[in-house]
Amino acid sequence: SLNSVNGSIFIGKNCIVKGNCRTVNGRIEVGSNSQVGDLKTVNSKILIGEQVEVNGDIYSVNGKIDCERGVKIRGNVNTVNGSVRMDSTHVRLAIRTVNGDITLANGSVVQGNIKVKKSKSSSGDYRQLRISLKDSTVVAGDILVENEDIDVTVYLRGGSKVLGEIRNAEVVKE
Repeated sequence: SLNSVNGSIFIGKNCIVKGNCRTVNGRIEVGSNSQVGDLKTVNSKILIGEQVEVNGDIYSVNGKIDCERGVKIRGNVNTVNGSVRMDSTHVRLAIRTVNGDITLANGSVVQGNIKVKKSKSSSGDYRQLRISLKDSTVVAGDILVENEDIDVTVYLRGGSKVLGEIRNAEVVKE
């Protein structure tokens, strides 16, 4: 495992980290063709290179999650205030966010649901969220918006589809 409190974690290309990577005030970067366990950061971003295998969950509180082509995630992807961008990525379970946009492109697959969760705080500081599925992306489950106070628009582009239902969101097909 790799852990840090006030620093970033950098994993090179073609590396194997059998444990988890966690940091509080630093980013996590994983080089291409690597294998890692859970990835968790509190106040920064997670950047994952091409053809990486994540044998666990990805979690970011205040930072984006960015996956390059061919990433395989065997767990969940969770963010509170950061965006999620995936290119030709396969997520075995679900994607969950509270206040972050989601962009899935180039045949990405989510086997479970995409869920916009209700915040535990009552600050009411919400904005309009966008969930954009492009280029034959497939969500095998549902897109569920738990927070009715937030406006969510789901964009289905280039033959992308949701096999389940889309609840509490506007749908735009392009």
